[in-house]
Amino acid sequence: MGTAVKGEIRGTSKERRPALEAFPFGPYSTAFFFVLVACAFELAFQRFFPYPFLLLFFAAVIMAAWHGGLRSGFFAVLLSMLAVDYFFVPPLNRFVISAAAVMYFVAFVACATAASWVSSSLKRGQEAIEEARDRLGERVAERTAELEQSNRELREREHQLLLLTEVIPQQIWEATAEGAIDSCNRRLLDYAGRGIEQMQGERFLETIHAEDREDFHHRWREALSAGKPLEGEWRVRGADGGYRWFFTRAVPLRGQDGKILRWYGTNTDIEQRHQAEQALKHTQAEVAHLSRVLSMGELTASIAHEISQPLTAVVSHGQACLEWLAARPPNLDRARHTVDRIIQDGTRAGAVLRRIKALYGKEAPAKGPLNLNEVIQEVAVFLKDESIERHVSMRTELGADLPQINGDRVQLQQVLLNLMMNGMDAMTGMDGQMKEIVVSSRKEGTEKVLVGVEDHGAGIPPEAAEKIFDPFFSTKPRGIGMGLSISRSIVESHEGRLWASPRPAGGTIVQFEIPIRAAGTDG
Repeated sequence: MGTAVKGEIRGTSKERRPALEAFPFGPYSTAFFFVLVACAFELAFQRFFPYPFLLLFFAAVIMAAWHGGLRSGFFAVLLSMLAVDYFFVPPLNRFVISAAAVMYFVAFVACATAASWVSSSLKRGQEAIEEARDRLGERVAERTAELEQSNRELREREHQLLLLTEVIPQQIWEATAEGAIDSCNRRLLDYAGRGIEQMQGERFLETIHAEDREDFHHRWREALSAGKPLEGEWRVRGADGGYRWFFTRAVPLRGQDGKILRWYGTNTDIEQRHQAEQALKHTQAEVAHLSRVLSMGELTASIAHEISQPLTAVVSHGQACLEWLAARPPNLDRARHTVDRIIQDGTRAGAVLRRIKALYGKEAPAKGPLNLNEVIQEVAVFLKDESIERHVSMRTELGADLPQINGDRVQLQQVLLNLMMNGMDAMTGMDGQMKEIVVSSRKEGTEKVLVGVEDHGAGIPPEAAEKIFDPFFSTKPRGIGMGLSISRSIVESHEGRLWASPRPAGGTIVQFEIPIRAAGTDG
């Protein structure tokens, strides 16, 4: 289309020029022709006018200047001067001008010269205008063709982009700067089983699981107000009514002035990954339970001692109670006091059994407000007899006013149990040397609680420093290599970190930290 328009404009320009420059003569021939014609007509009409009729000579000069240019116009003025002097200004038929006709002749020459200059100037102006119009038309045609080509390319790119949004394995949606969803790709609409009008605005929230909807809405509003990307995992209902986990990410598109123009979001199906994570957590829980059961054999003496103490006391107090009742008269006050002691010891035995059941039982994790000092003291009491049998002294350095964390008591007991048992194992065979376990706790900064277990053993070999937390790696001859791996998993599930470092005076320090900010939240 652009080429056709350009050709049409150029054709019109070329066709117009022969009409304006009709005479194929040179500039002087053109001037001679017009002056000759004017002179002939002037001679024919001269007898009808009392004064010379010179108007046709002006017309000849104007036409010569128009068609032949400024040189042709001036030559026509020269020829007109000669013709007028010879034929029309007395004395006639002579190239002589009378004194009476001088002013008349001079006025004619001046006017003819001015007419020639004006005519040629007008012609040049008209040609310049026509040339500019032709160039403008050509430029408009070229620009029109460029715009049409750009529009075709833009439409092609839009088509390719539309195809891309439909074939990529993600659900795509768009929203206004205010957060109102106004467009979704076909993959998202097909999954939700809805039309675009049923997904626009706030109706998109209807597809999110009821338990996740408030969290999504809150975080979406936070992202809109802060102008920062949105990321999170939520369950989205499909056309069949079932829910699948999706990872949603939305980013803002900003203009040159920094203002948000639109939001673009994607939903990535992570249902299989989520199921795999749940299966992994279940497996980790099973392995942790197995580790606790396996460690029960090593702690049999401690368990027996924990239970035998209150049971022995119950038997002793029972016998004493019988003696007080057999007295004459019966000593009821002493018997009543002995019965109270029996109740206390029975309660203590029950508490020991519950603690052992919780530690080795297969119970689901239950996080809640927890003071790590209490957990340390409970494990220290549990391992007291084990440490005595191994000739290991245990010492605690607990920070005062330790803030609470949000944690699972049984899981953290297992972490401390694993670390303290590893410390005792590290000092096995070190006869005649100091064998001590130091368990410490303190507030680390303003956001964390730090717990450390320090032993005086041989330390960790350098080649094993990076492997001790790997599953099934152990430096002990009969170790299964799961204690530290399980402990790290438990700590990381509490949003914490577990690591080991050599003790300057010999031995190993194993530490873990758990954030205080998790306190009071749902785990």
